[in-house]
Amino acid sequence: MTAITTYIEGLDPALVFYAVLILAFVLLRIPVLNNYFRTLNTLLHESGHALMAILLSGEALEIKLNSNTSGSALTKTNSKGKAFLISFSGYPFAALSSSGLIALAVNQQYRTGFFILISIAIINLIVFVRNTYGIFWLITFTILMLLANWYAHAITASVFFLFISLIAFIEGITSTAQIVLLGLTKPSQAGDLYNMARMSKIPVFFWAFVMTATLAVILWFTISIFFPPVDQLFT
Repeated sequence: MTAITTYIEGLDPALVFYAVLILAFVLLRIPVLNNYFRTLNTLLHESGHALMAILLSGEALEIKLNSNTSGSALTKTNSKGKAFLISFSGYPFAALSSSGLIALAVNQQYRTGFFILISIAIINLIVFVRNTYGIFWLITFTILMLLANWYAHAITASVFFLFISLIAFIEGITSTAQIVLLGLTKPSQAGDLYNMARMSKIPVFFWAFVMTATLAVILWFTISIFFPPVDQLFT
């Protein structure tokens, strides 16, 4: 994490980073607010499905974002292999996206990060999302990002963007852990993993381990590259 710059003059960046990380964990325990911010991970996840469908010359027809943080992406493709890749793409895409957001945050490229999040939200609002909560969430989230980008002090904006990035990262990990647990205990309820098993004729538990390994690599890379060493807090 050599490129990180100081968020607040006179404070160790590592101290600020881990304080914001703790704050993100706390917010994710607060009713209503937690689901609102967790929906960012849902947006990234479902956008991953839609993007993969488009890249594979298929169609992304509709995305739903629900108030309980669940979501769905309706896609259309002409082969089972492509459908399999579309199902697989959601969790890794969300995790990689949150890793990229953290990279921007620790390098103080928060304005670029806000632009990316606003762009994703607007594209989804115009093209894909049609359900009431999804539209409400995208509009309010876009307004929140615009206000933070345009009107917040640079320090506030940079810390807030780090906060948002870490929430997406935490939720990406927890949502993957939940689906993997379902894959091992209640396979028919394991969503993407169940779809992958049905198309490949390989048991759900195998894909649960594959998804775990994939996310573990992303997690290791993100923490080792972008998280400040914990021992910096004690020097």
